[in-house]
Amino acid sequence: MTRPGLSVVAPLHDEEAVAADLAGRCAAAAARTGRTWELVFVDDASTDGTVAALEDAGVPIRLVRLPGNRGQWGATREGLARARGDLVVVLDGDLQDPPELIPRLLEAWDGDPWTVVFATKTRREDPAWFRAGVAGYRVLQGILGAQIPRGAGSYCLLSGAVAERLARLELPDANLAAAAVALGVRTRTVPFERAARGDGRSRVGPAGLVR
Repeated sequence: MTRPGLSVVAPLHDEEAVAADLAGRCAAAAARTGRTWELVFVDDASTDGTVAALEDAGVPIRLVRLPGNRGQWGATREGLARARGDLVVVLDGDLQDPPELIPRLLEAWDGDPWTVVFATKTRREDPAWFRAGVAGYRVLQGILGAQIPRGAGSYCLLSGAVAERLARLELPDANLAAAAVALGVRTRTVPFERAARGDGRSRVGPAGLVR
């Protein structure tokens, strides 16, 4: 089977309100890259109508349904393992990460399979506990000497080779940016302003942020 030029991977949990819009906008953005593409959406044991919304979205989706909730890292790993593209874009499923940025991520890539292009957030609409946790995370980065771009998260472009390496990391929980940097990748950045969540609430929670 011919590999697509681009895979778009998104983990979703209880995103019924935005799932169809996410699918349509990802498909339109992927088409603008000029590459063949696929959408790999991972339903992380949603309890609402997320799956039905994706099935009715009107765009081709490789839908992976997890039998139990694995959290963002676990669902993302599953998506990376299923992605077939030469390049892979990962983004959150709550539409805080604008899919329209996908072509810019490809434009910023230098062609090196060990370069990861991160979409870096210049503005956040998060609760106080989340902002405090992020500040603590930055302090920890400084102590450990980690070279994670400021504002980097899960929204990024990677090569299929790096995606495969990340999918094999058997960690119970992780931050995608930190995991990628730990592999020794080089980084580039594309800044953007992150939108508010569709329903205004974080899926991570304080305990998830600590993990």
